[in-house]
Amino acid sequence: MVYAQIKAKLPGLFPKEQKLEVAETGSIPPAVTVETPISPGLDTVYRRYQCLSENPLTCVWTQKTLETDPTAKKCVKCSFPAILPPKTEIRGYRGRYRIDSFLGQRGMGRLYEGIQVADQQPVVIKEYLLPQRAFNLEETRDRKQAFERLAGLSLADGRVQDIRLILPWDAIADPVEERCYLITGGNQDTYPTLRTYLTHHGAMSETEVYHVLNQVLQTLQFLHGQKFSLPSGQVQQGIAHGNLSLDSLLLIANQQEFFTHVCDLAVWESLFLLPNSQPVTPTFDEDLQYLGYVAFYLLSGATVDSVSNQPLDPKLEQHWPSVRTEFKAFILRLLKLDKPFVNAEEARQALIQITPVSLNQVLVITTKPEESKKQFKPIYWLLLSILGLIFLGSIIWLIIRIFNKPEAAPQDIMVCCLKDVPGVPPGTYTYTGEKSGTWSYILQQSNLILQDKTLEDKLKENQPKLEIYYQPEEELKQAIAKVQSGKSDFAVTNLVNQFPDQIRYKEFAYDGLVVFVAFSYYKREQNLPKALNGQISIEQLRDLYTGKIKNWNQINSKLPNLPVKLYMPMEEEAENIFKERVLKDHNAISTFTKLQQQNQQQDTFTDNSSIKITRLPTLEMLRRVLQEFEKEDIGSIGFATLSQVFGQCSVYPLAVVAGNKQAVQSLVQNDTNKAIDPNTDLCNDKGSYSPNIQVFKTGSYPLSYPIVVIYPGDNSRPAIGQKFADMLKTEEAQNLLQQAGLVPLQKK
Repeated sequence: MVYAQIKAKLPGLFPKEQKLEVAETGSIPPAVTVETPISPGLDTVYRRYQCLSENPLTCVWTQKTLETDPTAKKCVKCSFPAILPPKTEIRGYRGRYRIDSFLGQRGMGRLYEGIQVADQQPVVIKEYLLPQRAFNLEETRDRKQAFERLAGLSLADGRVQDIRLILPWDAIADPVEERCYLITGGNQDTYPTLRTYLTHHGAMSETEVYHVLNQVLQTLQFLHGQKFSLPSGQVQQGIAHGNLSLDSLLLIANQQEFFTHVCDLAVWESLFLLPNSQPVTPTFDEDLQYLGYVAFYLLSGATVDSVSNQPLDPKLEQHWPSVRTEFKAFILRLLKLDKPFVNAEEARQALIQITPVSLNQVLVITTKPEESKKQFKPIYWLLLSILGLIFLGSIIWLIIRIFNKPEAAPQDIMVCCLKDVPGVPPGTYTYTGEKSGTWSYILQQSNLILQDKTLEDKLKENQPKLEIYYQPEEELKQAIAKVQSGKSDFAVTNLVNQFPDQIRYKEFAYDGLVVFVAFSYYKREQNLPKALNGQISIEQLRDLYTGKIKNWNQINSKLPNLPVKLYMPMEEEAENIFKERVLKDHNAISTFTKLQQQNQQQDTFTDNSSIKITRLPTLEMLRRVLQEFEKEDIGSIGFATLSQVFGQCSVYPLAVVAGNKQAVQSLVQNDTNKAIDPNTDLCNDKGSYSPNIQVFKTGSYPLSYPIVVIYPGDNSRPAIGQKFADMLKTEEAQNLLQQAGLVPLQKK
């Protein structure tokens, strides 16, 4: 295959190597500055700037310009956008970032080392450019909008997994300048590309290429087979990399082993190609073909023949290095020069059937090629081996910390303000929920947020181009049916329920049931919270609400001789959760239902030998529980949602015991972060205690549950459900939800 044909089919694998000026930085060992020559398409764009080095992304004058004028925005020689100076701060949707130093170029952008200002954690900032001579104002605007909608992806189910795929942490389109920024956490993006490795070290061994293929095929198998959520809110089944090359595969290596990480997906890299470039839709089989060329070049140690100065062609036998027949046959199948593989999974299974040759030499990455040629005495080899083991342990420890760090999870991330949520589709939408659910109460209660203003009013203020109307249903199944049919765009409910497979959801807050008894200083001698030691078990609750316990001293002879009276709230949502979490089995639920029916709206006992359950609005229930304890010597008990009970002091919310586990209290004291107890003055100490976010977040409080937005998984419909959830997850909305009584996702 001639050079022009290969170049046309596989753009990005054939940069102009002969014009590459290798720039090294040893400032971040073992990282090497990534310095890719100009790629096809990019070359055409940037030639309009008449750069002295023909590639303004790597030209030294973009740096020398800053030395002359630290405030310069353009190169003094060609007017191309200059590099960003140290200490430049960039505001993103997930925080602010500060640039420390310029690293070099890779692919379609320039890399900088930096930190996230809030927690001083390292980040890498990739700067993409939309030069004015190449993109008009409309093209720039469209590409910036597309960048924020598409740059980055995460697993649709919210998991965070190490698949050796470097995923963006934040994507930012500069509102003023011709720049966009992609933020990645840690320093993995500073590691050398496979092209850099070849420049410094030459060919890899067959075993080393085998391991590269095995790892990249694992990543492709995952990338092609999983469901991903884009920042636009769309869910996509499998994504093709579309930009796989020597420049988009990074090596993280030490003296024991190495890992190949994948970066720079076409979904965002392609946005910065020449505006009149032929649009190409990446495919899974092309990813495998590109990987075949990567393997061929790694074995050869170059992409260009040193004698003819022509690109190496795998169709020419003389261009192949010495390699086992079965391994060569495998690569030919990747290259589609023999029967192609159906998918990445089939390719990897075929690779596993090939036994790798023994690893006689270890892949080592250094910043100076000549270091690999030094000879060492045996004692030095021993010391290096020990240091290598220590280094390997450190790498493993670091990887474990990175991928288990709670704050890295997507659900923990908060944008500042409602107006800053990207990609919210303007228009008029309707959504639904349960009439008697938590959301109906929270949304439409005046004075919970501001005087004479509901949460719904506040949300509409901050997204004036978005009109949303809440039309709740009597039951959740009706609400889900409306979402499925398209009559409602999304719904808000709790995550206790099971949803159909085609329904997706996003959490935005927590709530839970609290079980309470009277909190009275008037009759201290029979104070139930103290007598119960501030807690109650699921089993005791089940016995109470099925009529097995009619007097408190039936639980324990040391408890007061007080008859029990049972209350429950009006909301069916709370009732259903109570049935599932407390009653559980069919017989208990049947008895519970009969006790409600027997009550027949009676408010007082007519016969102490019988037990009934009275359903009341929550505020009336709280008043009755306290009144009956103080004036009628009745030990009433009730349950309701925390969002409606928190902030009052007529009742005491009991800690809940599930099985053999310890009691878990839903409220903690703010100053000590310790659970409240019956000695806490709930009335005089208002404001000194709050919901224990951790026990709701982990689910260790037995009666807790997330509040979620549910929406259809159909990508053809507007992504308003996902974006509404993103709005509710902003810091601004989380504060409002907390004021309204819900438990926020995390502490401020």
